[in-house]
Amino acid sequence: MSITTTGHNKLKDYLQGLIKEGRYYIGSTPTTVPIFKTERSGDVITFYLYLDDTVTGTINKFQLIDQAGAVFDDQPDSVAKPNINGLLVAFKYTLRRV
Repeated sequence: MSITTTGHNKLKDYLQGLIKEGRYYIGSTPTTVPIFKTERSGDVITFYLYLDDTVTGTINKFQLIDQAGAVFDDQPDSVAKPNINGLLVAFKYTLRRV
């Protein structure tokens, strides 16, 4: 027996409600940012973080933080961020019934 459409939708709702905020690191210094936008299209949920032009430096990690304050997703990276542009970061998840 497989999960129902209702159950599948509830899992997507749960994931969408689970994420509280984002975090990025410049060196060993963490900075918390709000979720800029969340998109949901079919089985795909995308969380966006936006770093405006006041943020500058080499970002070495992006994270999503859940409602309990725990790290949900941890993505090492190396992005040189100048102070003349914003930066949009996407975390994309697919919850598919199989």
